[in-house]
Amino acid sequence: MALKRRFLDEEKIGLSLREVEVGEKYLRQHKTAGAVDEIAALKLYEMFLIGSSFTEIQHQYPQYKIEQIILTAALRKWGQDRERMQSTLKDRVRAKVVKSVIEQVDFLTSMLSVANVEHIDEMRQYILDPAAAKKPSLRIESIKDYKEVTDALGRIVGAASSNQKAGGGIMSPFEGVTPKQNKQLSKKKDDAIDLDSLLDNYSSGSEENKG
Repeated sequence: MALKRRFLDEEKIGLSLREVEVGEKYLRQHKTAGAVDEIAALKLYEMFLIGSSFTEIQHQYPQYKIEQIILTAALRKWGQDRERMQSTLKDRVRAKVVKSVIEQVDFLTSMLSVANVEHIDEMRQYILDPAAAKKPSLRIESIKDYKEVTDALGRIVGAASSNQKAGGGIMSPFEGVTPKQNKQLSKKKDDAIDLDSLLDNYSSGSEENKG
């Protein structure tokens, strides 16, 4: 059986090129027996999983050479374990974020429902008979209020009428209610307005109307 002289691809996961070079050199010198004992390596493994570098691990456990720690990590595929753990954590965080968004949306829509129940009858009565009914307590009283209401309505309708992006991707929960940046339209010289021509046309039209 040939002696192991290089790491397998799966053993290189999580290692830099320099770390692979150092680890393989130590492997050729000490064979696989040069790795840290499995029981003793557990504390090193724990530090590696939480993101500690080989330098930090070696500083914490100076009885082991950094090359020896790298060899141990490669042979026992610590890099694969760390990537798997990080992926699991990301999935958990993503699930919690989605759950939080759903709860917030549910809370806000419930608040809107309560406001509707409190004010809808009052508004309907005023619409049917504005002379006899009192003004609703919840109403538009300025241009600013009107703009805010129409903008919000437009975004809500836009979000409800389309649940996919143009490219086929899924919309984020708040994309429909997030104001979009105005695109800067470049004006071409050919499209420039000729004021002289407009004035001439206007003058000609005015004279024809007088005649």
